[in-house]
Amino acid sequence: MTKVSFIFVAIALTFSANVLCQTEATYAVSSSAPGYNVQGKVVKTKAGLQIPLGLNTKSKKGIDSFGKTIDDLFVDVEYETEERLHVKISDKAKKQVLVPDSPLGFERPKISHYSSSKKANYDFQYTAKPFSFKVVRKADKVAVFDTAKLPLVFEDQYLEISTHVPKDANIYGFGEVTAPFRRTTNVTTLFNRDNADDMYRNIYGSHPFYTEIRDGKAHAALLMSSHGMDIITTEGRITYKVIGGVLDFYFFVPKSGKPNDVSIAYTDLIGKPMMPAHWMLGWQHCRYGYKDIDTVETVVRKYKEANIPLQTAWIDIDYMDQTKDFTVDNVNFPLDRLIDFGKNLHENKQHYVMMVDPAISANTTYDPYTRGVEMDVFIKNPDGSDFIGMVWPGYTVFPDWWHPNATEYWTKEIVDWVSLIGLDGLWIDMNEPASFCLGSCGTGKIDAGNQPYRWTLPEDVQAKNHADQEAALIKMGNPKGDNRNLLYPKYAINSGSGNLSEVTVAMTALHHGGIAHYDIHNIYGHAESYITRNAMIKQNSEVRPFVLSRSTFTGSGKYVGHWTGDNHSLWNYLKVSIATVFSMQLFGVSYSGADVCGFNSNTTEELCTRWQAVGSFYPFARNHNAIGNADQEPYLWETTAEASRRALSVRYALLPYIYTVFEESNTLGTGVWRSLFFEYPEFNTLAENDVQILIGTDILLTPVVDEGKLEVDGQFPKGIWYDWYNYDAIKVSKGVKTVTLDAPLVHIPVHIRGGAIVPTKTPKYTVGETFETDYNLVIALDAKNQATGRLYIDDGSSLEVKHASDITFDYKKGKLTASGKFKYDQAEKIGSITIIGEGAAKLSTVTIGKKKGIKLSKKKGAVVLENADISLTSAFTVNFK
Repeated sequence: MTKVSFIFVAIALTFSANVLCQTEATYAVSSSAPGYNVQGKVVKTKAGLQIPLGLNTKSKKGIDSFGKTIDDLFVDVEYETEERLHVKISDKAKKQVLVPDSPLGFERPKISHYSSSKKANYDFQYTAKPFSFKVVRKADKVAVFDTAKLPLVFEDQYLEISTHVPKDANIYGFGEVTAPFRRTTNVTTLFNRDNADDMYRNIYGSHPFYTEIRDGKAHAALLMSSHGMDIITTEGRITYKVIGGVLDFYFFVPKSGKPNDVSIAYTDLIGKPMMPAHWMLGWQHCRYGYKDIDTVETVVRKYKEANIPLQTAWIDIDYMDQTKDFTVDNVNFPLDRLIDFGKNLHENKQHYVMMVDPAISANTTYDPYTRGVEMDVFIKNPDGSDFIGMVWPGYTVFPDWWHPNATEYWTKEIVDWVSLIGLDGLWIDMNEPASFCLGSCGTGKIDAGNQPYRWTLPEDVQAKNHADQEAALIKMGNPKGDNRNLLYPKYAINSGSGNLSEVTVAMTALHHGGIAHYDIHNIYGHAESYITRNAMIKQNSEVRPFVLSRSTFTGSGKYVGHWTGDNHSLWNYLKVSIATVFSMQLFGVSYSGADVCGFNSNTTEELCTRWQAVGSFYPFARNHNAIGNADQEPYLWETTAEASRRALSVRYALLPYIYTVFEESNTLGTGVWRSLFFEYPEFNTLAENDVQILIGTDILLTPVVDEGKLEVDGQFPKGIWYDWYNYDAIKVSKGVKTVTLDAPLVHIPVHIRGGAIVPTKTPKYTVGETFETDYNLVIALDAKNQATGRLYIDDGSSLEVKHASDITFDYKKGKLTASGKFKYDQAEKIGSITIIGEGAAKLSTVTIGKKKGIKLSKKKGAVVLENADISLTSAFTVNFK
């Protein structure tokens, strides 16, 4: 939530000439680099190989291009599993900074048994002079990563490595970035930044991971690095240009070649996505700029009056006293009213979330600050003083999550606050971390009170202040003993803010253990996510914690959910929101979504109506907009209200199915939202389709994302696809068929895959009320009149699940069987069964146990068993005739 982040960018670009444009030089490789040779004995290790490298030159030509060349390297090759290969190129002296081996960074797997090279799905091959390597998939001899005849550069502040890829390769990943799902020729910069979702620019998170689908088979690669980098995707090549650390690669080569199996292998390494509680799957609403608690209560009431389901009400920083964490504005948001508001929500089976930022006001009358000073938990300047930047309260300090006291400090603040207000979840924002000035602009100014933000000052004053701050930052110098150019590395990554220290903590600031912020900037929000999640668990260890974070890193999805930040109320942002959610699914952040109707600028009735329709199906679904913009609650326009009611009715009906898909994501690592190409990689015509959405494998959404359109073209892969609303069938005998669908303004086309059995509920106003209704089964027959499906049931809230059912349904030759694990023994039952498809028309009666000759109701395109009353505590069979 940054009302003015787009202004920051303009200011930063004005002040700094250190911005690298996407020129030919950016795309080029370091052609003069001497490279490395194998020098010494290659050693076979328990894990694989260790290969010593030495610089391939005795002259100075071509070295020290952007940093100090490191002469002696090791390549450690580890066959970690049959489908995962680890290749780390690092300095022999071990002076380069790695991602911390802890939950605050990347907890490296403890491997007791490595795969043998013979059993692996891949071969590792290398050349000695000059050194290069290939990772080859054994099944088809395809080189999935190939550095042959491409430069290897290893300097203290510049690493470069490239791989060949086919021309027009199908590359997905490399984020966080607002861009189409499939990567084209582009520079993707990974450096966490507070920015209002500029297209193609670096924003809040860093995920140096990609999947390639080649000839219907998928593989993937992860560069485990917390340093800033440019990743160049251009015709025939991917090039990494990194400003520190080591080249720590993991390659994923599943035997099947299926994209879903790549996701499983990837999350085996980084951690499985978090499992949401039932309530987290309901519709949510927030805005920045509600003037008082009366306004928030009115929004909740008007949702109810309009009969638009609302599960969770949010309050942004508006509730705070002078925007300080863990305080309240006692005039507009009195403490007793905030507490009573939460109680009323809970009485109505609804939920309550508030925002907390990491920046702490530097004021000696403010307890969170004085406690932090006493515990010495804040990020430091190189001289040992506290680094003091500027965020919403004015001058602020920033917790150093790696300090031994930081967890205790933050946990107390979170536990006390959540307990006091009665919150169900927390929203952690501005944690890239964001800072509105350059360097430690608050040094010596503790207790100075609220300061004017630089974007509110005249341009000449802004320029002078910025120049003074930059001079002070340079004068402060580096941490002792660090001779790198941390402020202005010679290779300037293509960061939209220009100088790396712009709009964030200075790169020369120090974390516990003497680690420069330069080296771990990209994992600051990730570390806060882990500590905040654990604090929520300490506050209530019985329930699944809700934490939503803006800044993420590799593995964040196992701790928190994510929204895609400060987007815009524009049609192209509606369209690209689907791609950004696809990317987060790829990164293992299944619980993710975009601000529905847009955050910045004013929406329109048509735009908000279309956005509500697709946004109602985001894994994390919330309407949210910015201060100063027109209201955009969906009840304000009748078309928007009706589209919301219709779409949310489908979502709430599908909650058992969606919850089951989330359980698969939590257990296996697959995405909740999936592109068609990732489910049908054999059809290359789907490669650029990032508008249609598969929820799991069986529910297909085809939203309208263009202004003025009342119909939409959808691609349908081979099979049968049934319209959710009227059961009309689209039959595709082979390949992919494009079909034009009617899509009036209040309607979003939804289809069920033939061959699926989808568990549903009867939609009610809240998620809890919906789950209290009986289960219903929708059996969508394929061409062979068969179908299968799955249902996962637990209590929907417990952190440690003790009783759960995992039921598989199978329909074949008129017989429906239910088998699996039946350990959730509460009184859940199936109320009805609907069978759709040509094979359903001939059915007339049903036998359930000893009950024979039960008549079926007829519907257009379907037959229905009503009042089935089938218990879900044990296996059963239903025979249709």
